[in-house]
Amino acid sequence: SGQTFTAKAVIIATGKKPRPLNVPGEEKLRGKGVTYCAICDAPIFKGKKVAVIGGGNSALEAANDLLKYCPEVNLVSLTPLTGDKILIDRVKSNEKLKIFTEHQTLEITGDKRVEGLKIKSLKTGEVTALNVEGVFVEIGLIPNSEFVKGFLKLNDRNEIEVNKACETGIPGLYAAGDVTDVPEKQIIVAAGEGSKATLQADRYLQRLS
Repeated sequence: SGQTFTAKAVIIATGKKPRPLNVPGEEKLRGKGVTYCAICDAPIFKGKKVAVIGGGNSALEAANDLLKYCPEVNLVSLTPLTGDKILIDRVKSNEKLKIFTEHQTLEITGDKRVEGLKIKSLKTGEVTALNVEGVFVEIGLIPNSEFVKGFLKLNDRNEIEVNKACETGIPGLYAAGDVTDVPEKQIIVAAGEGSKATLQADRYLQRLS
């Protein structure tokens, strides 16, 4: 809004946003079969064929979760699988999983809900249409930290670096949740970190008074 506020203590809790595929149909069908959280939404797709986009640990974990609910899970990765071997072996052992490595996602199809997914082999150029009702995009998250670049320390993933007290290195300025380098990006973890940051900010304000 352009407004300016002043405060003696600030907590940054701007979170992360999913990294989008940027393909036709993604934005139109977001929340209508396109989702970015298997832990949150896997049970909704019980009995349905789905696709997971990605080849790292988050995609493998999503596929593993979905295999408990879905009769068929298609794992589509632009590269060879890059996750931990134990996760790769676990999902590969499930006959309900179909793996498409070195495939580009071209389009998510459907009118009011997801009805399919078009992918293209980077080796042969062949285009395949997958009959799925859900698409789980698991290609990473982007921290909402752009506005602090230059005055707060960020790691190589652009997460705000904090210590165990949620301190950023600037007195009175704290950060909490998914925007930080704290491991495990889950709501319960972020909520706990937010509570901790609030307690620390309160103690800081008491020392000022």
